[in-house]
Amino acid sequence: MGRGVVVATWMVGMTLLALAGPAAAASPHDLDNDGLREALRTNHALASYVRRNGLPDLAETRFLSDRPPWDRDEVAVYYFDAHKEISFARAVILGDPSIHLERLERRLSDAEIEQLKPRAQHYGQCPKTQVASAEPSDPTARAEAAASRAEAAAGRVEAAADAADRAADHAEAVAAKAESRFHKSLKK
Repeated sequence: MGRGVVVATWMVGMTLLALAGPAAAASPHDLDNDGLREALRTNHALASYVRRNGLPDLAETRFLSDRPPWDRDEVAVYYFDAHKEISFARAVILGDPSIHLERLERRLSDAEIEQLKPRAQHYGQCPKTQVASAEPSDPTARAEAAASRAEAAAGRVEAAADAADRAADHAEAVAAKAESRFHKSLKK
């Protein structure tokens, strides 16, 4: 009888550990400055979005998938003023995490924002998001400010075009690699 109790206890313990693993993996984890910086470095779609829209109020990782082609986690960013949640993920194709995309964009309610605010991180102020507190009253100054904003917007468009060129080059390289591997597999 003593041995049966030990085996039963062991089985219950292993079952609890097995159930706790997925539960822990499924819970979101807030990103600090270093975590957000790493996510921006590894996910080009996320980095591009943050470049255009500034740093989020909160960023987290959460479990996405336990099987390919998706990475294990996705990154969600929250913009309280815009009432937005956007999540980004990567897919691995031919062993290369080459697909970076926006998986979800949804509007947040005021109640959801209030619930998220205590978790908000202070990632610092992104220079692109700093805006003058008031528009100048002088028409010349307003025109100069508008020209500066237009120039900044043109710079962002140019950067986006460069990113699109790089993405197209990368897509061509991945396609060529896939084609090469396919032809090698036929030559067995």
